Amino acid sequence: MSYNLLTESWIPALDKHGHTRDYSIISILEAAPRLQRIVHEKPLVVASVQRLLLAILYRSYGYLDMDEWDEIFEAAEFGSQVTNYLSSPCCEARFDLFSERYPFFQTANFTKDKGVTTSVKKLSLDLASGNNKSLFSHIADAHDFSLSPKEAALQLLVCQYFSLGGGVSGSSVQFGKHPNLTNAPLVGGAVVLVEGENLFQTLMLNLQMPKNEQWLEHTVDLPIWEQTEPEEPQARPMKGLTDYLTWRARHVRLIPESDGRVARMFFAQGLPNPKEMEQEPYFAYRLNKDDKKLPIRLSFERACWRDTANLLQYARSKKTGIDPEDLRPAGIQLLAAEDNELIDALKLNCLLVGLDNNKANPLCWFEERLPLSLNLIEKDRASHNQFSTHLLKGLETAEAIHAQLLSAVRTFASHLLPEGARVKDVTTKLESIKPSRFYWPKLNESFEQFIWALSANSEDAKSHWRKVCQSIALAAFEGATQSWCYGGVKAQKGLSLAKQQLEEVLYGRSWQRHVYWSQDTQEIIKKLYQWGNPDSPRRDILAALRKSLDLQKSSLLASMPYLGPLLSEQGERAEMQAYVAGLFASHYKIYEESSHKSLGTLWRYADESKRPGMSFRFECLLESEGDQLKQILRQMVQILKSKDIAIDYRTLMEDLYHWDCDDKRIQLKWAKDYWAKPIQSDELESSSDTTH
Repeated sequence: MSYNLLTESWIPALDKHGHTRDYSIISILEAAPRLQRIVHEKPLVVASVQRLLLAILYRSYGYLDMDEWDEIFEAAEFGSQVTNYLSSPCCEARFDLFSERYPFFQTANFTKDKGVTTSVKKLSLDLASGNNKSLFSHIADAHDFSLSPKEAALQLLVCQYFSLGGGVSGSSVQFGKHPNLTNAPLVGGAVVLVEGENLFQTLMLNLQMPKNEQWLEHTVDLPIWEQTEPEEPQARPMKGLTDYLTWRARHVRLIPESDGRVARMFFAQGLPNPKEMEQEPYFAYRLNKDDKKLPIRLSFERACWRDTANLLQYARSKKTGIDPEDLRPAGIQLLAAEDNELIDALKLNCLLVGLDNNKANPLCWFEERLPLSLNLIEKDRASHNQFSTHLLKGLETAEAIHAQLLSAVRTFASHLLPEGARVKDVTTKLESIKPSRFYWPKLNESFEQFIWALSANSEDAKSHWRKVCQSIALAAFEGATQSWCYGGVKAQKGLSLAKQQLEEVLYGRSWQRHVYWSQDTQEIIKKLYQWGNPDSPRRDILAALRKSLDLQKSSLLASMPYLGPLLSEQGERAEMQAYVAGLFASHYKIYEESSHKSLGTLWRYADESKRPGMSFRFECLLESEGDQLKQILRQMVQILKSKDIAIDYRTLMEDLYHWDCDDKRIQLKWAKDYWAKPIQSDELESSSDTTH
C-alpha cells in the first residue's frame, strides 16, 4: 500500500477566491503565490505543516545570502531548486506514508514488545486515549476509530512537533526499553510566524538563514526523510537545522488497514530534544529578573499582544553593562535585517500558535493574529526604535492600570471577609472574582488600533490608549463586582471604598461625583426655597407640606393646592416629590452651594465622632425601601436639623427617583460619600456641571 505525500492531496489551503481544497507537497509549493494560507480546524496542524514546508525549503536552497533571498522573493515563486530537490532520489521514495522501507517521519519495522499496539488517537492531543484527560473528545477506546491517510499524515506531524511528555513509553523489539515520554520541540512556547499576503510570502518571510552556515551543510545536515539508519531513543547531537526541524520526537509506525485508513500503530518515545538548540528559532523569548530566557507562551490568562514588545524588540537585561540579546522569532529577525521595498509595501500579520498544558495534560490550543507594523521592529541593537519605545510604554501603561484594578478589587474582597482575614484568604477571594477577565479581552481590538495609530501620531495614540485602558478598567471593576451590588451594607461599603480607590489612582483625584437635576425637580425646589425664605417664610404652606410625611394618602390632599401644578404626571415620581417637599418643610434651612451633596456626605458631616449608632442608622437606611425608607429618612432629617446642617434637596429628590433601581446606584453613591474620605472643595466645584 502506498500514499505518497509528494503527489497525494492532503494539505488543506485557502486560495485567493476563498475556496479550500487539498494539495500535495509539490502542488502547494507551486501554487503558493496563489494561495492565502494553510487552513485547518486544529491550529497545531497549520503550524506543523508550515514547519515541514520550511524544512523542505531550507534543504532545497541551502544557505542563502541576502541578495539570493531577495532574488527569490522578487521572483514571487519558488525556483527550480525546490522542484529538482523533491524529484531527486533522496526524496522520491521517502515521502510514502506507508512505505515498508522508508515510511515518512516514522521508524521502519518498528514493533513494540509482544506486538502491543496503540490507538491512532494517541497522535492527536484532542482525542482521548487510555487515561488521558478527555478535554476535547470523549470517544471511548472501545469504540472503533480510524483516520484517513490524509488526516493520519497531518496528525503524525502534530505528534512529532507537539507531543506532551509524561508516562511510560514501554519497550520495543528494536531498541529494548524506551525512556519515559518527553515533550516534543514545540511544547512550552508559542510558535510565531510572519504572515504575508500569500503563502509564498509567508514561507519566505520565515526562511531566516541561521547564523551558523554549517547548520545547512548538505553533507552533514539531514532531514528525517534522508536519514536511513534507525536511531536509538537516546540523546544525540543535532546534525543541522533541517535535522532539528524534522526531529524524531516519537518512534511511530502506522498500521494501515486494507482501505488505507489507520486505526492502530506502534508508538514509543523517540529522541529527547537536542541540547545544542538552546533557542527554538520560531519561538519568542523574554528575560526574567535573573536574565534567564523564557519562551513566550499562550494561555487563558494572558493575551498574546501583551508580549508584543518581546516579539519586536531586543531583550534587554535589567543589569547594567550587558548587551541586548536578539530573542525574537526567525521571521521577525529576518524583517529586521531586510531592506526590501517589496516587504515595506506589504500588509503583514503575526500568527501565533501554541498549546497550553499542565503537567502533561493538554488544556487548550491557541491561534491568534496580530497586525505587524514594520516601523515597530527594532532594526539595531544599539539604539531604541522610537515607535517600539512608545509601544513598550503603552504595554506598561496597560499592565500598570491592570495592577491598579487588582488592588482596588483586593480592597473590595477584604470587606467581604471577616475583619482580620489572612492575606492568603483575601488573595483567594480576589482570584475567585477574577477582574482580569473583564479587562484584558476588552483591550484586544483597541490594541490593534493603538499599533496602527503609533506610526501616525505617537503622542495622540498614547493618550488615547491610556484613556481606553482607564475606561475599560472602570468597566471591568463594575463587571466583576456587579453581583455584590445586591449584597448587604458591608459589601456596599467595600464597593464604595474600592471604587473611590480605583478612580483616585486612575485619574489622580477622588471619584467623580455626578449630578443631574431634572427640570421638574429644579422647579419644585425653586418654589420650596421661595416658601422657605427665612426672611418671609410661608408658614401656612410649610405646615400643609409637612402633613405629607404622615404617609397617608389623604394627608397629601392638604399640599395639593400648592404642589399640584408642579408635580410630575408619573404617580410614583409625584409621590416622592411630595414626600421630599414635606421633608423640606420640616427642615427648611436653605442649601446655598452650587455643587451637590448627597445624604451620605451630609451624614458623614453629622457623624464626626464616628458613633456606632449613627453608622448603624445609615446602614439601615441603605437596606430599607418603601415606607421604611421614608420613616428612616424623616428621622435622619431631624438629626441633621439638630446639628444645623443644610440638606441639598435637589440631589435628595433626584436620588430617590432611582432608589429602587436594580443596580443600586444610589445606595452605592451614598455609601461612597459616607465611608470614603472627603474631597477638596475645588473638586466639588469642578464636578457640579457633570451629569450621571
